[in-house]
Amino acid sequence: MIVLIKIICIVLAIAIIALVLLQQGKGSDLGSAFGGGSSNSMFGALGPSDFLGKLTYVISSIMASINSCSCIHI
Repeated sequence: MIVLIKIICIVLAIAIIALVLLQQGKGSDLGSAFGGGSSNSMFGALGPSDFLGKLTYVISSIMASINSCSCIHI
């Protein structure tokens, strides 16, 4: 059972890394090089807006809940 949880966590971690690398930053234009746009929060005021942002949020929530539940059973 613990091996299965570890495998699921590793797969979810790889998925989160891939999703974060696929996303385009909000301040990815020339103005961000001079400090403009760096004041935005991670997901903005309304949360993630595009599909990859929402998928990252969902997968990280699943991974956090699996980790929390697995710590309870140890």
